[in-house]
Amino acid sequence: MEILAFLLGLGCLVLIVWAIALFGSLVFGRKRRARSRPHGQPPSPPPELRPPFSSQRSLLVTPVPGSKVIALKQAPASTRVCLPSKKHQQYIRLAVLVLEQLRSGEVQLPKALAILRKMNPYAFEELLLTCCQNQGWKIERNFRYTGDGGLDGRVTIAERLYLIQAKRYSGYINPKHIHDFNQVIQREKAYGGFFIHSGKTGELAKELLREYEISLLSGQRLVNFVLGQKLKVLR
Repeated sequence: MEILAFLLGLGCLVLIVWAIALFGSLVFGRKRRARSRPHGQPPSPPPELRPPFSSQRSLLVTPVPGSKVIALKQAPASTRVCLPSKKHQQYIRLAVLVLEQLRSGEVQLPKALAILRKMNPYAFEELLLTCCQNQGWKIERNFRYTGDGGLDGRVTIAERLYLIQAKRYSGYINPKHIHDFNQVIQREKAYGGFFIHSGKTGELAKELLREYEISLLSGQRLVNFVLGQKLKVLR
């Protein structure tokens, strides 16, 4: 009996020592891994809790109680801007100064056209868009002035999209520009377009404008538009 009791006690002692050794290895191993991890880096979640990888970027709308969370795909690149950039603001200010000069008193047609022809071409575009805005039309400026795809702005009139092409000419306009502008109107699926220039319109150009049903603003009609006269859109 004494031998049996001795063996039982020895077995219990071995189990206790083994349990202490196992517990110690777990504790010291965890501390060693914590020391080896970079400072401030959170522990990685288990593989089953990690979100699945997706190659398509998306934006999530903040959920509102009682509403569904909607995943929005990344918007495609656009040439339009909602707010003018610094460069746009610079040319808009220059356009406003010219408008104030033209509207400060009675300006005859030759003088008004001479002022418009001397303008910076980008400021001339902004002047026309500002006049469109004064008409009560919603305007959309391009993201940049160069490489704009053949148009200088968009306006919405009675929920219909029209495109703007501005040419600061001093001589006769090139009929090819009207042909190219009509292709842009077709490509953009716009309702119509305004070809606005400060030069002269030849017979071939007039025929193309009538054929493509593009509205022309030049000469006295352009000056009246710049001075704030309401423009009737027939189409």
